[in-house]
Amino acid sequence: MATNPLPPRPPSPPPPPRSSSNYVAIAFLLLTLIVVIAGVAIWGGLGLLSRDVHINVNEQGAGKKEVSISTPMGSLEVNKGVNEASLGLPIYPGSARIPDKDSATVNIDIADETKVQVLAGKFETPDSLDKVREFYRARLGDQVTKYRDHDENGKTVFEMKHDKQDKVVSLKNDGEKTIIELVRVSEGNSEAN
Repeated sequence: MATNPLPPRPPSPPPPPRSSSNYVAIAFLLLTLIVVIAGVAIWGGLGLLSRDVHINVNEQGAGKKEVSISTPMGSLEVNKGVNEASLGLPIYPGSARIPDKDSATVNIDIADETKVQVLAGKFETPDSLDKVREFYRARLGDQVTKYRDHDENGKTVFEMKHDKQDKVVSLKNDGEKTIIELVRVSEGNSEAN
């Protein structure tokens, strides 16, 4: 017996296009999730830092302040004023610290890896540049590694570079007085500074 073939079926219609609103909703949810996670991370980080960052300011009278900032990444201390012993350089006899020109000691300690100390003082004297230059030439002697009588700024400069310590004495004639700038930069352990 012969079977009748079934009549051909018409092709099925293509499925309806997917709605793009699903993609928009997914993208919006992902963006919201990212913003919430970032907000929580920033809030938590700031909370952690606020507990671990300590800022201390001490007023010592006569306009002197000491500032110290301590963080988990390191610390920074700034102390106004310097003296001959801390500078490791002679202060010209009779010279006076220049008012409003800060003399300071800055200590930077980065997570027990790098320790840097910068000391700077600015002084003035009515004595002539020649007299002040001769004083430093005699006092510094063979410690000087580089000397310039008149650099590009018109200053007389004594440089002393030894190991991880640099010292600079800069002298400049300023009318009827001589300006003296003393700087010491040390790197290494705090015991070496």
